[in-house]
Amino acid sequence: MCKTNIRILAILLICIFLYTGCSDDECTVHFTIEGKGTISLNDTQYDSDASVKYEINEIVSVKYNNSYDDWEFEQFTGDLTGTSNYKTLTMNSDKHFTAIFSLENSVEIDGYVYDSNNVSLQGVIVTSGSGSNQVTATTDSNGFYSMSNVPVPTDKKVYLYFEKDGFDIQSYYFYKEKAVVSLKSINLLRNYNLIVLNNFYNNGSTAPIPAIYTITENKVQTLSASHDDTLTFDKWSGNVPTSEDAFSDTISITMDQNRIISADFLQYTTYAIQVNWDDRLGTVSQTPDGITHVQGSLIQLSNTPEDGYVFSHWLNNQGQTFNTKTISFSLNENVTYTCVFNNIFYQLTVNMIGEGAYKIEPESDTHLYIKDTPVTLTAIPAMGWIFRRFQGSISSSYQQAHLIMDSNKTVTLVFECPNATFLGQVTQASFGDGLANTKVFSGNQSTVTDADGYFILKVCLPENSDRMTILFQKKGFCLHSATYSVYDQIEINVFPQLNSSCNLLTSIIQTLKILTGQSSEGINFDIDTNNRSDLSEIIFMLNHLAEK
Repeated sequence: MCKTNIRILAILLICIFLYTGCSDDECTVHFTIEGKGTISLNDTQYDSDASVKYEINEIVSVKYNNSYDDWEFEQFTGDLTGTSNYKTLTMNSDKHFTAIFSLENSVEIDGYVYDSNNVSLQGVIVTSGSGSNQVTATTDSNGFYSMSNVPVPTDKKVYLYFEKDGFDIQSYYFYKEKAVVSLKSINLLRNYNLIVLNNFYNNGSTAPIPAIYTITENKVQTLSASHDDTLTFDKWSGNVPTSEDAFSDTISITMDQNRIISADFLQYTTYAIQVNWDDRLGTVSQTPDGITHVQGSLIQLSNTPEDGYVFSHWLNNQGQTFNTKTISFSLNENVTYTCVFNNIFYQLTVNMIGEGAYKIEPESDTHLYIKDTPVTLTAIPAMGWIFRRFQGSISSSYQQAHLIMDSNKTVTLVFECPNATFLGQVTQASFGDGLANTKVFSGNQSTVTDADGYFILKVCLPENSDRMTILFQKKGFCLHSATYSVYDQIEINVFPQLNSSCNLLTSIIQTLKILTGQSSEGINFDIDTNNRSDLSEIIFMLNHLAEK
C-alpha cells in the first residue's frame, strides 16, 4: 500500500470520529501530527494531536516547525493542503487537517510472515530502528504488515526484527535501494519445550542438566547421561523418538514437538563415610572423594597439618585409633573417621655460667612451648656478681631478652664477678730477659707466664675496694708485688722485674708489706739483720698479723 493511500485513510478516520459542526459562537480546529514535528496556531506551538476552539470567522495562522533532528515537513492534508510554511484558516466551520513530517533518509516497508508450514501468522510484532526513531508494526490475519518512516542507517543496512510468543525471534536486514520495499515472505520457527528429568539427580547427571529448555523448531538436541559408581544407567524414558536407542547413554532428538525425557538410573548398595577434622589445624584428603560409595569400595584417607601443628592420630566411630598419616580400608558399613591434630612444641634449654638465676615468662616446668610462643628471659645475678650477656639462640647484653619459639632453642646466661685484667711481661732485673713459668696470682686466681714471660690474668675484684695487689713468684727470685687502682673490666699493662739477689729477711719484709696491704713506700723497716732483737720484732709482727 502506498504512502498516499495510508494518509487518505488516516484523514477519513479523523473525519469520522471528530465532531464537524460549530457551536453557536465558536468553531474547532482538529489537527493530527503524523511523524515528528510541531505546528503553531496563532503562534501557539503544539507537538502532538489536539483540538483548539476559535471564534466564528476568526482567521487562524498555521505554521510548521522542523523541531526534531532527521525529520522534515512534507505537506498539509485535509482542510489545509500544500507544502508552504504559512497557511490560514477561516473559522466558518470546524476544520480538520494533518501535518505530515517524514524521516530523512527513510523507507517504507511491507511484507508477509508465515510459519514453517507457510501458514499466515497474525500478531507478529515487527520492529526496526531504535530509541525515538523506532518503528513498529503488527501483522494482520493474512500475516501482512506495513511500516513507513523506517530509518536507514549510514551503512544503508536496515534491520527488521520479528517476534511472536511461541516462536523464535528472527532478524532480517536489507540494503536500501528504493523508497518503498516489499520484502519476500518471512518464515518464523516455533519454539518447543524440552523438559529433562533425572531420578537420581545427586549421583547421576545429564547433559544438559535437568531443567526446562526452550529450543527452536527442528533443532537437533543431544542428550547424554553419566553417573558415579553408586549407579548404573538404565534407559531414557518419555518422548524418546523411535529412531533412537533408549538404552544408549547418548541420544539425539529433533525438536518438532514439546518433549519430556527422563534419564533413569538404577542404584547399587552403598554406604556413607563421614570425615571430621578442625580445618584450622590441617586438611584431610579422601580418595575417592564423596560421602556415598558402593559397598566394598577402597577408601584412602591422608592428612596435611597446617604450620604449627602435627598429626596425632585417626579415631573411628568404633573407638579404634590409627597412628599412620595415611590409612586405607574397605567400606562395608557406615563409618565416621576423625583426624586429630596437635600443636607443635619446642624445647627451651637454659644454661648458666657463673652465679645467678633467671626468670622465665610464661613459666613452664618442662620449658616446652607451643610453636611461635613469645618467651621472655630475665637474668638475676647473685650477690657480688654481674650479668654479662645471653649467648646461644639469643645474643644480647641486656638483662632481659625476648625470643620466639619457632624451633628448639638453647640459651646460656653468663654471669661474672667484677674483674680486672692484668697483662704484660715478667722480666729479670738488670738483664731484661723474660721469665718463663713465673706464677702470677692474687688470692686464689693465678696463671703462669709463657716461654717469653708474657701473661694474662683475669681476677675478681674485692668487694668495697678499688685497689688490688698482684704477686709474682718464681723460684730463685725475690717475691714481687704491686698494688693497682682497679674498676670493673679495666685492662692494666704490667711489666714487673724480679730480682734474683734476695735473702730470707728481704722475702719476709716483702710478705709483711703485702699482708698489711701497704706498698713498699708505705712501710719503712729499719732492721739490722745481725740484731736478734730486730728479728724478734719481725716474728712478733707476723704472729700479730696471723692472729688478726
